[in-house]
Amino acid sequence: MKKKMIIVIAILALVSLAWGLKKYFSSTSMPEAPTVAVRVTHVNQVSLPLEIKAIGNLVARSVEITSEVAGHVEAISFQDGAYVNKSDLLIQLDDKVYQAQYNFAAAELAYSKNNYKRMTILGKQGAIAKQAIDQADSELKEKKANAEEREVMVNKMKLLAPFAGVVGKRKVHVGDYVTVGQSVVTLTDTKHLHIEYNVPEKYLSLLKIGQEVKVISTAYPDKIFSGKLAFISPTVNSSNRSVSLYADVPNDSNQLAAGMLVEVTQSLGAESSVVMVPARSLVPVLDGEQIYTVVNGKALAVSVSTGKRTKGRVQILSGLSPGAVIITDGQLKVKNGTIIKIKT
Repeated sequence: MKKKMIIVIAILALVSLAWGLKKYFSSTSMPEAPTVAVRVTHVNQVSLPLEIKAIGNLVARSVEITSEVAGHVEAISFQDGAYVNKSDLLIQLDDKVYQAQYNFAAAELAYSKNNYKRMTILGKQGAIAKQAIDQADSELKEKKANAEEREVMVNKMKLLAPFAGVVGKRKVHVGDYVTVGQSVVTLTDTKHLHIEYNVPEKYLSLLKIGQEVKVISTAYPDKIFSGKLAFISPTVNSSNRSVSLYADVPNDSNQLAAGMLVEVTQSLGAESSVVMVPARSLVPVLDGEQIYTVVNGKALAVSVSTGKRTKGRVQILSGLSPGAVIITDGQLKVKNGTIIKIKT
């Protein structure tokens, strides 16, 4: 009987304890989940420029001014390193003999012209035979050809600039005897340069004449020079599987110089429908990178793979779809399931 009483008392105590605990927990309210304020943006598709970088060498059009005839240098009409225009006289060779021959030929030509006119008039009057007129015409053509030949020889004694540019250091002086083919000075076109460079053969199908090229030199690290693709090699270099190119680059300010090594950014068009997000939205994790999205007012982390990077933005190759809402600021304070409050 005594044992039964002890058991009943124990059961009543347990029931009383359970009832008390239930009443306590039911009267105590559960704390609300924390809310984190963040900034968000929508994921959109954009057009991404396709570019490839290469190292190029600046080259200028340059020629050696040579003489087609031999003779003594009579005058030099330029200063070393000076800029000259197209057809400017650079060097005058002694042309006295050729000038005298031209003057004689010009006089003969003038006589033949007058003689032909007289013969034509007399022929119309029937005073001479047609044979005499034909002979006068033949002599006129012969004298004209002879005079033109002598004029050409006179002009060959003048060495002119074939294009505008900068002359180098003179290689002859007044009084020197110049032989046929001897170089007298170098002329370089500094206003129109081109860059020679190579790109891998896999980009061949994307290359087109006229594409934009951006150039950066270590001499002007903060300045970008622009040019246009002007040449695509019809063959591929078998040793390194690359395509040789060159682009024209205006150099009116003469800031660039032939021989410079420059960094080339070759435009290859644009890639459409590319998913780009702000770089600050990425969160590094042990196995890569992730981005927090907002779904039904809560944070949800998704793993992403990235591609190209531009200023402040990153291409997303997988993990996000257009239209998704992602957290750009404040994501370090959230985790999966965190209730989100969007800052305006």
